Amino acid sequence: MIHPFQKSGLGTAPFSCTHVTENIFENGDGTTKAGGCCDYCGTGIRWEFWIKGSIAGAKQFKVGCDCVAKTGWGIDGFEKVRAAHTRARRQAGAQSRRAARQAQVAAERAQKLVERQEATQAWRDANSAVVVRLTAYEGTNSFLRDMIQNLAQWGNLSARQLEAVESCFAVIDRTEAARANSQYVGAVGDKVTLTITVERIIVLESQFGTNYITIARDEQGNAITYKGKTDIGNKGDTNTVKASVKEHTVYNGIKQTVIQRPKLLEVA
Repeated sequence: MIHPFQKSGLGTAPFSCTHVTENIFENGDGTTKAGGCCDYCGTGIRWEFWIKGSIAGAKQFKVGCDCVAKTGWGIDGFEKVRAAHTRARRQAGAQSRRAARQAQVAAERAQKLVERQEATQAWRDANSAVVVRLTAYEGTNSFLRDMIQNLAQWGNLSARQLEAVESCFAVIDRTEAARANSQYVGAVGDKVTLTITVERIIVLESQFGTNYITIARDEQGNAITYKGKTDIGNKGDTNTVKASVKEHTVYNGIKQTVIQRPKLLEVA
């Protein structure tokens, strides 16, 4: 029986497949279509399987894989070439999908970076006063020093960090105001009557009992300090006391009037 390819004048059997090539036509709109033509049936084909006959030096011809199947005849090497071709296409497809996924991930990361930068700039614009003051801070407060590093690294602060920074600066402002406004009360040895608001109490326990260091401020904002056993109020209390001026001191740049033998007169 004569092979259909031989009947069609394509060559002399037995035939063998040597390789496969891709032939496409660019449509101009980004799409493609089959660019080759089967030498056996004339159908347009994309993948061209090249066949050679048994006569040395004979011209090779190209067919589609369907035509090889339709003839019902084995083509030596065809299955091997087709398997290698299928494997190569799968690998190329996997590489293409991987590259597309990598490109998608890169694009998503770039978009997130842009969004983060925009959000950071919006935060810095909304909190420009804190940013300027924190950036210029040269003090020794360890928390504020840490926040300077966070701001430099991340570009912004969390809501809790921002609140804490503002609280620290408020304390600094109050301290600075106290340094500027606090004055000595009376002269050493004077008897004075003061209406004070307790700001802080330090409890000192010893073998001799309990002593208190009470830090307060009078109505004019002057710093008043007392060390002793007498209870002149809890933190936040405003009381009127009668006492003697023991000494005038300076602590952290703040003028302080130290009193002794205080007597609680009334609770405001």
